[in-house]
Amino acid sequence: MVGTRRLEGRTIVVTGGGSGIGKGTCQRLADEGARVGVLDRRLPLAQEVAEQIKQGGGEALAVECDVTNETQMEASINQVAQQFDGLYGMVANAGTSGVGWIHETKLEDWQFVLDVNLTGAFLAAKYAIPHMLKGGRGSYVVTASIAGSVIGPAGSNASYAVSKAAVMQLAKQIAVDYGPQGIRANAIQPSGVEGSNLRVHASEDRQSQTTPAAKLPRGQPYQPLARQGHPYSDYGATIAFLLSDDADFITGTSILVDGGLTAT
Repeated sequence: MVGTRRLEGRTIVVTGGGSGIGKGTCQRLADEGARVGVLDRRLPLAQEVAEQIKQGGGEALAVECDVTNETQMEASINQVAQQFDGLYGMVANAGTSGVGWIHETKLEDWQFVLDVNLTGAFLAAKYAIPHMLKGGRGSYVVTASIAGSVIGPAGSNASYAVSKAAVMQLAKQIAVDYGPQGIRANAIQPSGVEGSNLRVHASEDRQSQTTPAAKLPRGQPYQPLARQGHPYSDYGATIAFLLSDDADFITGTSILVDGGLTAT
């Protein structure tokens, strides 16, 4: 339990909220007083997170939602807004991975990663922003990656890297277009996630047709803070800060939360 309640009474939707960074973020936002819409394609996981929040005295609503499905996205966001009488924040967190050499990447695999990571973030903004405009303010945060800025030693991750660079630009566009209406938009760039190899959403029942590539013959990266980032206390805490009034003059930027990995 955190000591601050910076998000008291604010309704915030988190896509991909059933596991990983999304789960930690939902729990952190609830501990800071937010009413949380837990969206995930895997409804049982979303329900588990929502129930944990309720048992802790918070408010949460679990909704089954595939971020690549526009109809579901619109309905899910509207459902949360109706349940909690408005919407203040959106955390576009749902994501999936993509690996393989570019010349071996199947078009359907390339498109799937972009559909989840980029189009999902776009749809989250498209249907959350009208509620924010109605309320006169709001904050949008998208989970990008250090891969949006640098290509790691492993390489062979083009669809993922491109999608994460793109969502950082999406956040900037929202910040510029809607800042005058009181809406801020930012991205966070995580590195590794404690207890999880990747934040995977919507891909458990889909088999990639692209062969993963062997690691390139490069040195191992050096990370000054030699541990993985925690979904609640590292990534969730940063997202909560960006959603709060403590970040009221921060918009259109990306914050590296990577233990110093990209500084080396």
